[in-house]
Amino acid sequence: MSLLRLQLAHGPPRRLVRRFIRLAGLVWLTLSAPWAVASPTVPLSGASVAVDPAATVVGTYGVESFGTVDPSSQATTSVGSGTFNVNTFLGAGRYYGHTTPITGQNTIATNLEAGHVWNGHEALTHVTTFTQGTAAWGGGSVAPLYDRHATWAGLFIGGRQTVVNPSIEQQGLAPGTDLRSAAIATGWQGSAYALSFGFNYGTTLLPAFNASFGTADVINSSFGGGDPAGTDTLAYLADAYSFNNSRTTYVVSAGNDGPASNTVGSPGSAYNTLTVGALGSANGFDTIAGFSSRAPQDFGYFTSGTFVTVAGVRAAVDITAPGASLTSAFYGGQNGGNNASLTGSVDLGSSPTAYSADIAGTSFAAPIVAGGATLVASAAKTLAPLVSNSNASQSMVVKSLLLTGADKTTGWTNGQTNVTVGGTTFIQTTQSLDWALGAGRMNLDKTFDIQVNGQIDVSGTTGPLGPVSLRGWDFGSAVLGTTNDYVIADVLAAGSTLTTTLSWMRARDFDGTYLYEDAQADLDLSVWALDGNNAFTTLIASSASDYNTVEHLSFTVPSWGRYGLRIAYGSNTFDNTGGQWGSASLPQDYGLAWTAVPEPATVVLLAAGLVFGLRVRWQRGPPPGPPPDDTG
Repeated sequence: MSLLRLQLAHGPPRRLVRRFIRLAGLVWLTLSAPWAVASPTVPLSGASVAVDPAATVVGTYGVESFGTVDPSSQATTSVGSGTFNVNTFLGAGRYYGHTTPITGQNTIATNLEAGHVWNGHEALTHVTTFTQGTAAWGGGSVAPLYDRHATWAGLFIGGRQTVVNPSIEQQGLAPGTDLRSAAIATGWQGSAYALSFGFNYGTTLLPAFNASFGTADVINSSFGGGDPAGTDTLAYLADAYSFNNSRTTYVVSAGNDGPASNTVGSPGSAYNTLTVGALGSANGFDTIAGFSSRAPQDFGYFTSGTFVTVAGVRAAVDITAPGASLTSAFYGGQNGGNNASLTGSVDLGSSPTAYSADIAGTSFAAPIVAGGATLVASAAKTLAPLVSNSNASQSMVVKSLLLTGADKTTGWTNGQTNVTVGGTTFIQTTQSLDWALGAGRMNLDKTFDIQVNGQIDVSGTTGPLGPVSLRGWDFGSAVLGTTNDYVIADVLAAGSTLTTTLSWMRARDFDGTYLYEDAQADLDLSVWALDGNNAFTTLIASSASDYNTVEHLSFTVPSWGRYGLRIAYGSNTFDNTGGQWGSASLPQDYGLAWTAVPEPATVVLLAAGLVFGLRVRWQRGPPPGPPPDDTG
């Protein structure tokens, strides 16, 4: 049986390296079973974890009606007059319409899943960089891995309109990005067209991760399953690679196992990803799709040789996007999930102008958000003064911007309530985000204003930080036992809406051989009324969860006055570093975004959970032994 050792950092850590680390492939972790994939991990003894080589396969999160698109249609959905444009609906025009149009230039976006994006399609001919291990289906060649599902997803990220006969259905959210494809499948299971596939950690997944993280600005993965607590090998790797490559935003699907709770699958159940749910009701896209996976979700971590799980306490979905009645590029060749070895495989053609109608799934909501994240990254790397500030590309900043800009759709609630403590009544949430909708529906119009037209980072990283503009963002650091305060410079009008998001990462690490569970910070986000000396005097609203990596508030300002934002770092949810996590020499990095521009309030409140992020890597003691032989 293959073993994956999870050595924890007990005792004092060795030298701390503050840099981003590209990690080597786990070549010894070669699972012999053909369908070896992420499975629930089981503690063996001490600091080691077993991975079942006969685990079930994972699945992609998309389905289609096998309808075809009217050649005269200009729509990106199959509903309405044939002119609906999802990109416009989501506000992407604010990026496209800037005096320096932002379309994804200066960025790399990678679709990483079972198979490859087919670049024979008219909207995807610019996809020329492919990554796959030699153990992947077809012996590591590109063509056998061309896949319908990957092609669908790829167009939503970065499809391009053709010069001749252009139409909006051809264009993804970020057409100017360098769109790349990474494939990890060792085979597909079931009848064609198959959505379930197997992969190998050492020979297919890690080569794709190594080629993508730290190189791509945004990665999309529309697959997964199982592991609600985020403690299987796939979740650990997703978190570790995100943690060590914090300028790569990893966007993943929540899954299609709704409407039951605790159904978000790995890697969506990981703690450092941007996890996306799906909206239905085209073309309004204002309600959660019934199939979209959701919380409340289990929380889990590894410590002292065992896994700890707390049931149903965290919000695993971060944001939502359209995920039903969509139109995308079609590939019908007998490769990928339609390869000739599968029962029912039929060559449905490889027309470069063919499109699928009525596709649905979180598989497609995720690449839509990935395209939006790519526009945010593109602005950060293109527009002055963002381009001169490396913090603008931090994934924690990208995430906080997207969540703060999101619209609160029908049924949104994060369980906030009015509480009274010591004679002070304030809004409080311990839930974090909406269980199904996260922060709401992606709105790139609002996101653009917060990113580009407001406060661009704040001088300093800890302590009193401000004054700040009515909207903006910051990349900062928090020290255990202290607070970071942001004073909003202008007076806020009663009835305005104040929305703010705090995002950070759990410290998980991977050195090429061992996975490490270090710590999770417990940050809280609150809004206070200020006195004439800018002192924080009266608590107005608080987002305080023990189990999430996001805190989020959105509420109606109660009265005219001055307000401030406070980030409090009171404790760690868990700490395997001997009490070192969050110290002055190892502060917790975070991304913060806010908007307090006076406008009629349309919501009562939103709040989010917590957990944390940092660009730090522990040097630990030697591993307990060599990797086990994998021939058994």
